[in-house]
Amino acid sequence: MGDLGEFEICEPEPFIYFENGQLAITDGSTVYQVIVTCEAMRATAPPPEKSLRRLIRYAGYYRDLAAAAIRRGEAVDEKVWVTEALVQSSPPAQLAAFGGNRSGRRMMAPAAKDAGHAQHRA
Repeated sequence: MGDLGEFEICEPEPFIYFENGQLAITDGSTVYQVIVTCEAMRATAPPPEKSLRRLIRYAGYYRDLAAAAIRRGEAVDEKVWVTEALVQSSPPAQLAAFGGNRSGRRMMAPAAKDAGHAQHRA
């Protein structure tokens, strides 16, 4: 995604409000409200999940998507939306390495599958 390091996550801490996640980022002069839709969180990684844990885990990824949107002029009143379509068009690096295929469907990494099975063993 290029050099997006000039945007940083700032206060308030990421939180869930109704169905969407929210976090704040700044370029040092302006604070932007990043709204991550519940569909975007579910599309970020398998299994589909909307949670504060996922929002925090992928906060840097969402920051980068929002920073790119800001650079494209998509911020309105210092608000930026991260949608499912945006996530699907630019998956996180670790998913792109092993989780995507040409049909656009994501597959679970073998290690993640094994970890999931291990949780169900008695």
